Amino acid sequence: MKTKQEKEQVKVMSGEKDWYKQAGRYPLAEPGFTPQLMARIEEATAEGSSGKSGLRRPFGRVAALGGLAAILLLVTLIWPFGPGAGLDPAGRLAAVFKPGSGAAVVQPSASPNAASSASPQSYSPPVGSAEFELGGMKYYMPLPMNRDKSRARAVETNAGIVWSPPPPMVNYSKPKYTHPTEPYTLYLSPIGQSELSEATAKRIYTLPLYAGGSQRYYELTGICDGGDYVVLGIGTITLGKGIGMTPEKLSVLNLKSAAAGETVTPQELLDLSSLDDKYTVYRSFIAFDKFNSEMLLVYYTKNGNNGYDMHGALYDLATGAVQNISSKIGINVQGQQQTAIYEVNGKKRKADIVLLLGQQWYYEWFYQEHGQQIDPAKTGK
Repeated sequence: MKTKQEKEQVKVMSGEKDWYKQAGRYPLAEPGFTPQLMARIEEATAEGSSGKSGLRRPFGRVAALGGLAAILLLVTLIWPFGPGAGLDPAGRLAAVFKPGSGAAVVQPSASPNAASSASPQSYSPPVGSAEFELGGMKYYMPLPMNRDKSRARAVETNAGIVWSPPPPMVNYSKPKYTHPTEPYTLYLSPIGQSELSEATAKRIYTLPLYAGGSQRYYELTGICDGGDYVVLGIGTITLGKGIGMTPEKLSVLNLKSAAAGETVTPQELLDLSSLDDKYTVYRSFIAFDKFNSEMLLVYYTKNGNNGYDMHGALYDLATGAVQNISSKIGINVQGQQQTAIYEVNGKKRKADIVLLLGQQWYYEWFYQEHGQQIDPAKTGK
């Protein structure tokens, strides 16, 4: 006896349901829902369709990816939290970052129907523009029709709006061979200037195109506000293998220096590519304190009482120095924003959560969305 979910999947796979007619249904209702993203979803569905149950089928492919890469793919395709664009997964973490963090993800942060504080005369985005809502104001990024809006990034900072347009891409019909033909570039525009245009912005940094050889390309997965700094999520695309872990690395850029016209280069802050097993446990996450220019990494280890012990590491974005957090770390939820609360030298601090790394976040989302519990013991995790 097939479940309702399985019947729906059969209709989609057999062509009875049109993917594109379903595109407006939550959680895929967003400007970044493109034919290119659809091709990725269809490929993932086809590869995962050999499972035996409606629960195991969608999760089987994710589990096969392993650790952080699996969670990041889920965030890219379906993560439902937050408004806005950012280190998102722009993308919804296009990646791993929660919307509202400048991306990953990650993507456009607001729908075209969102309320705007800009006047109708000053806000008139051309067709095909990527749109964002940052700090209560609407912004648009004019783009050629052949650009993938899901790769557009923008975040509000003290220095202005830091943004990056999606570069031209090739081989949309073959997800594992889709790659940029030009490098990602970061620009700085004034707050309140609704049009994010290269003609009126300051170019502050251009990533290399190739990531070691002509078969591997850099991918900007998101931008996060860190006060006088921005933190970049940087992944890679390898021809024949597609996009890798997203992001593989977090790098910090001195925004204050860039705004002053100095030449700046990102400095690596945290390499996630070899740490996925450690940081995917339970409710691990990354948060940013833009007032103190710090990044908080919270991760968990299993204890002997069938529970988990929480650990906190605080990164100074200016120096890269790390200190352990000995105080309790709580999570405050207000609307769609989650904030970590902790103490440093007896003084209370808070940091906005932008990266959800732990698999428990996915398990809870899956239960809320489908009403089914996932047994981690049966997933091999």
